[in-house]
Amino acid sequence: MEEAAFYGLHGLTLEVRSNLAEVINGMAGVLQGLSWVRTSRFVQSPNLRIVVSANQNGFKLPAAGHECFRAGGFRGLEAGDNFYLTDGSSFFHLQPAQGKGHARLASSFCRKSALVQGNFWSFGLLKLLRSMEIYSLHAAGVAKDRHGVLIVGASGSGKSTLAVGLLGAGWGYLSDDAVLVRRKSDGVEALALRKNFYVDGAQSSRHSDLPLGEESPDSHGRQRRRVCVEEAFPEQSVRRCIPHVMLFPRIISDDQSRLVPMDHVHALSILLAESGPQLFDRNTMTRHLDLLKSLLQQTAVYELKAGTDLYRDPAKLVHLLKRAEVERNWHASLSN
Repeated sequence: MEEAAFYGLHGLTLEVRSNLAEVINGMAGVLQGLSWVRTSRFVQSPNLRIVVSANQNGFKLPAAGHECFRAGGFRGLEAGDNFYLTDGSSFFHLQPAQGKGHARLASSFCRKSALVQGNFWSFGLLKLLRSMEIYSLHAAGVAKDRHGVLIVGASGSGKSTLAVGLLGAGWGYLSDDAVLVRRKSDGVEALALRKNFYVDGAQSSRHSDLPLGEESPDSHGRQRRRVCVEEAFPEQSVRRCIPHVMLFPRIISDDQSRLVPMDHVHALSILLAESGPQLFDRNTMTRHLDLLKSLLQQTAVYELKAGTDLYRDPAKLVHLLKRAEVERNWHASLSN
């Protein structure tokens, strides 16, 4: 018997339909971890639809399909306005322009790790969101007094450590490791995506004051430990913010950390690299690029040369940000 479940996120509604109860339950955990909220309300016209069924008769990918990437045991193919994600046994047929996807799963899919299954569904969702002009960015997001800070960088660059330091200093939590960005009338806004954050398992002793979950592998093979934000930092979660500062951290061996104004061309190249290039397509790329340029225009952009002082006390980033704001205001007054 087919079941339907509905989820809401930032004003959007997703409908998931399947006759596979195990899949419905597994997807619920993935969606809730990505800040989707389940609702019992029936929605006649959801923005996005995903149908999941068993792949009993195999499938044939279009001969004209162009392979875009191979990663995590999956390969992605593009054929016109259609996109296909497959591991060779299961496949996810996505039609972003129509806001819908159909996943046909082999019995082996449910035996895959939670991380692999989560990546499969996350990719499909992020691909569909692009049709709604909502784009993903590999960044941590925090906010203070409605002013947002995005910390952009690859895994291992210190995003989570810095975000935890700011949370300890009373800042609000938007998202760890990944945020969503979209254009609004008052500028580009950043939206919550990851409900909880993760710390490096090898450095968990530094976070002994936090409620740490069991170790689990990440996509790069490292061990991580989950921290429930609602438990660790109650009432500090925020759903959206307007970014005013973007930081691009780089770990250095010096004792003193510093913020260095960053060239927008260099910053744009990093933003593109951290926006999930495997999700790019010709239909959405122009609008996506324009949004990233607008984001750069509305923010103060710095390279954060993170020294050992920040490693010892990540909350020192607050003082660096205050000092940078004072200097920025001083230079602005000179130019007027």
